[in-house]
Amino acid sequence: MNPSWADRFRTPTSEELRFTLATCVLLVLAHAVAYLTHEYSHSFMAWALGWMTNPLKLDYGKHTLDNFLFLGDVGDNVQYSPIFASGKGWAASIIALAGTYVGNALLYFLLYLMAKSSMVSSRRLALSFVYWTSLMCAGNVWGYVPMRAFTTHADIAIAARGLHLPPWGLFPFLIVPSLYVVHHFFEKMVPLCYPALAGNSTNVLVLLIGLTGYWFFSFFGGDGLDGSYGLISQLLSIVSKLFLFPICVMCLSSVYLSRLNQSSSGARTDF
Repeated sequence: MNPSWADRFRTPTSEELRFTLATCVLLVLAHAVAYLTHEYSHSFMAWALGWMTNPLKLDYGKHTLDNFLFLGDVGDNVQYSPIFASGKGWAASIIALAGTYVGNALLYFLLYLMAKSSMVSSRRLALSFVYWTSLMCAGNVWGYVPMRAFTTHADIAIAARGLHLPPWGLFPFLIVPSLYVVHHFFEKMVPLCYPALAGNSTNVLVLLIGLTGYWFFSFFGGDGLDGSYGLISQLLSIVSKLFLFPICVMCLSSVYLSRLNQSSSGARTDF
């Protein structure tokens, strides 16, 4: 007889609590990896095109706990004014787009290949780190296009200016690859990783679903909520945080909670 829902949701075991604590640490590390590859993609592209002498010289911001954990003050330190003044707007566009589409989108697909390899998929902790880093990469793509594609500043606006387009001019060209990354994450990466990470544990599965929805649609989808990126971005952030986040949790729950029994074969517990 299949267990009832009351039987499935029980007090977390010590193993589940260890996995939760490990997940919290891995989330911070994964966010740092995705954030820094984004910024270094800007700086190394600027260096490759001759507009930066030291690609490692980022603007690391203030020495605060918040910046240490979430790197919110860290910037690429690329000086775009001389690039535009030289008439090389195309170079500014390439540099500006490198963060999202090289540092995050390209890295996402490399992480997907890693998740499929036996070296990673057979090790729960390694697979967890790859999964969360891939989420941070795909979430970053979502956070720029469509969330901050209609602004007068930041990466997408700089890229549009370099190509002599209005702020929204790049949207038709960028929305397709961006949505493909998002689609690939939920259609390929999630079903690839969830069985091995959750195993037979409903508690762990709920943890994965909740954190996935929060980080993707609330954390990365909420950057425009304060209005600093304009009204359109603010409205998109409201939709992402208040509507897409709970819809994501509901949809993932409806699919993967029903598959819990079939997903147990890939579980590992090698912490």
